[in-house]
Amino acid sequence: MPPFSHSLAPYHASVLHNLPIRAINDTDTTATGISRPAHTGGLSASDLIEEAEEHWNVSARSILAAWAATAVGSILIVLLYSLVRNRLKLIYLPRLKMLKPSLTPAEKEKAKALMAELTKEEYGRIRKSEEERNRGRVTFFPEQGNGSGVWMARVPNNPPGFGGWLRPAWDDTTLELRSLIRWSFRGGKGDYHGEAGVQNASEEGLKSDKPEVKDKPKTLFEQDLQLLWALGLDATIYLLFLRLLKYLFSSISFLAILLAIANYYINTQTSFGGTSALTPGTDASCDNSAALSEGSGGGSGSGNVTSSTSIISNPQLLTAANVTSNGLIVHIAFELMVTLLVIVFVARSSGHHLKLVQEWTHMNYNEVSFKTLMITNLAIRPNRNKDINTVADAKREIRALVLGPDRDKIDSSVWFAVHNMNPLHEKMEEFKKKSFNWAIDAVAMETFYGNGKGVSYDGCKGRLCGMSKSAASRVEEALKAKNEIEAMQADIKKGQVDVRYTPLRGTITSAFLTVPTAKKARDILKNSKDVLNEAGYHIQRAPRSHNVLWKNLEMDAKSRASHAAIGKAVLVVICFINTIPLMIVTFLANLNTAISLWSPLANLEPSSDAGKAIFTVAAGILPASISALFSYLLPYIMRRLARWSGALTRGQLDRSVIRQLFAFLLFSNFIVFSLLGVVYETYLTISEDIGKKNWSTIYASLGNLPAKITRAYITESLYWLSWYPIRSVVMWLQLLQLPRVITKVPGLLTFKTPHDLAEVVQPENFEFAIEYSHVLFAMVVGLMYAPLAPVVVICATIYFWSAHIVHANQLRYVEDCKETDGKCWEIIINRLLVATVMMQLLMFVTVTLKTRSAPMAVGSALPILLLLLFKMYLRKHYHPDGELFSQYIDKYEDDEGDPFTAAEAPEYEHELLREDWMPKVKTVKNEKLMAAAVRRFPHFVDLLKVSQTGEGGVESNGRKKKRRKGRRAKRGRGGGSLNG
Repeated sequence: MPPFSHSLAPYHASVLHNLPIRAINDTDTTATGISRPAHTGGLSASDLIEEAEEHWNVSARSILAAWAATAVGSILIVLLYSLVRNRLKLIYLPRLKMLKPSLTPAEKEKAKALMAELTKEEYGRIRKSEEERNRGRVTFFPEQGNGSGVWMARVPNNPPGFGGWLRPAWDDTTLELRSLIRWSFRGGKGDYHGEAGVQNASEEGLKSDKPEVKDKPKTLFEQDLQLLWALGLDATIYLLFLRLLKYLFSSISFLAILLAIANYYINTQTSFGGTSALTPGTDASCDNSAALSEGSGGGSGSGNVTSSTSIISNPQLLTAANVTSNGLIVHIAFELMVTLLVIVFVARSSGHHLKLVQEWTHMNYNEVSFKTLMITNLAIRPNRNKDINTVADAKREIRALVLGPDRDKIDSSVWFAVHNMNPLHEKMEEFKKKSFNWAIDAVAMETFYGNGKGVSYDGCKGRLCGMSKSAASRVEEALKAKNEIEAMQADIKKGQVDVRYTPLRGTITSAFLTVPTAKKARDILKNSKDVLNEAGYHIQRAPRSHNVLWKNLEMDAKSRASHAAIGKAVLVVICFINTIPLMIVTFLANLNTAISLWSPLANLEPSSDAGKAIFTVAAGILPASISALFSYLLPYIMRRLARWSGALTRGQLDRSVIRQLFAFLLFSNFIVFSLLGVVYETYLTISEDIGKKNWSTIYASLGNLPAKITRAYITESLYWLSWYPIRSVVMWLQLLQLPRVITKVPGLLTFKTPHDLAEVVQPENFEFAIEYSHVLFAMVVGLMYAPLAPVVVICATIYFWSAHIVHANQLRYVEDCKETDGKCWEIIINRLLVATVMMQLLMFVTVTLKTRSAPMAVGSALPILLLLLFKMYLRKHYHPDGELFSQYIDKYEDDEGDPFTAAEAPEYEHELLREDWMPKVKTVKNEKLMAAAVRRFPHFVDLLKVSQTGEGGVESNGRKKKRRKGRRAKRGRGGGSLNG
């Protein structure tokens, strides 16, 4: 976004003649006739504000051109995506392709033979009967049901047809509208929260033994339960937040249309507004007289003063830029209504969220992470005085710290890193990226293409020197590396089992304590959290193993503190550097001024109508495009920096990125370049009078400068009207996944085996923190300008509807996500409330400066108190108990069993020690090819085993071992093989 005020650098001697004559006089006479000293160097604050205002005054034609280009571009993107989506499923439906089982070659041949025997009429009847049977039902893959209290991700079946991918969005919208209307007519008593009847129906449908086929949801709560059951809590909360924003802003937009009409009427038909395009006034006649008086000075500023009632030539007629005095009562009332809408929507969504957390807890009550507590900020080291010498002593100390006097009554297991895991991690990464992939490729080449095709090289040096390796040697190398990894895992596990005589080395900074049930873990957390926090420890429900940033967790407190300090310093530097693109944006947003100040550019100004049209579109699109590009890159930089700075979990990493990016965008775009610039210039104007005159005299001497200040930052809204279309186009472009396609093209063109293709088309991870940041900033812009420039709200509404449609499709069919159990809800709701407070503060400043009326200023500030009271209410009634531990878990006590007599507590596992650590690729379904590969390379089967217990989960002694489902197993991905 362009900075608010121009720097003084452009005003060098060569361009001073272009400034208004009034700006270089010794004194400046305001509309009130009071003389005040000019700004040092010949520039007054009034002049700078007018220059800034002219800079922000984007033409309505440029805005309309940007939105027209957005509409055309979005339609073309949707048509192109609809055309290629079902034809290129590996690219545009990777998640569906990964989770939906495909037919074996034998099954395909059988299906072909069966189809050949059918007549056209018989085939039509069969297809019609299938459609009728599946009408109103949804199929999910994988088809097996949940284990008891263990969740697994699913994907819904792909809707057929050219525009079938839009059908879920249409169904969701119609259901949401029906639920909202039903809730409105029932006075808030509807299915939005999900009453007992809805819950019973959802429990019967979603928790049955055969949940692969589901009826279409009939209520909003059933719809979210279905999303929760299929996609997980993170995706459901993200879509819930987008739904909150799109309907909140739709409601505000309805009021905004009325406010825009009211603004036009006030500005054109009453004495409380004006029609001047650049100079604020009380009415049209005053504007014209002001224009004549300034025109007599011969300044260039006078030539820009226009009084027009055309919205195209003067879009400020729809804003509060010229509205003064009692005309602002309408805007204060609008501010109050927006605040009430925010309170209503947030309260309903928070209650809805709490119900979803309850269901999510039940879906996961047998997950080991839900039974485990993570304790950090520990400093347990060998201490003879406290009888801490061995690992067993340290575990005893941790039990005593968390469980207190009940440590002997509650069965528990403690895990912390006795060994350094970094060597094992490096060994695994090298195995996955090199040894395993090279072996699979070599075997596949040999099997698919014949003898001699499995020869490969380690790199350019091997290829140049002719040092090739056969497929057999590749398999032997990979098997040797796999055995070394499993030997390291066995040593670490052995060191974790018998620890009575294992001496404690180093300092323990974190640990995991597991109890038999999730309910017991919640009770312990609830009872001990405050006491441990006061003692300097931090305890929380443990994240899933794949969400722990183990490398950071092994760092001691001093190392994490130093990393955090350095990370903050680097973040400040990065944020400062990121302001450089804003200079480019400033230049592009003000091309007319740049051309007039720099004579070589004058020849580039178009003279034909076509050239002027292109020039207008460029002025409307280029600034926001540059800004969008850098705002797209910054979150990824911040995420890497936050990870290096010592974040312990992915949930903490997401929250850190959201906080940092939200604060940076808000501070840089609104506070530094807008409000502080205006405040600073105003201070320069009155600095000489401070201490010499009383405040009432100083304030009176400002004349119409306060009104100019408010008008200047209201004029800034025109820039955001051209910013939203660019963000909307970027949103729709996510459907085509152009960055991903560009990076995958070389692999798609050069793959030689099915394994290569499977590696190329793996689904990307959906980055919730980054998408939240983009959405939150768009939300702040829309809310802050809602009472002052209501058209901005309408543009924001279009953006949020686009975001919901696109991201719902991405989460269902395209991108995968790493479940963090919904850690971001509280922080995003807080940002929504902060944005509302920013709107109220901006309204308070506007009313204070424009009216100089204490009662009206107080009236504009009252909604802030209302929002503070609502925040206190939220913390008391909707704050999730124990960091997303559902306070309703007691209702599932029978499912878990008696928490005091339950089985032994399981052990929390490090991600590197899990049985399913092997890379997972899709299994070849052609039995002949698979048999040929095994026959040619006997050790290939040993290489593909997930662990030494084997793929089937049978130990060497023949006993059946309970298989623990890992993250990749939950996705429905098969064991490692040739992939076809």
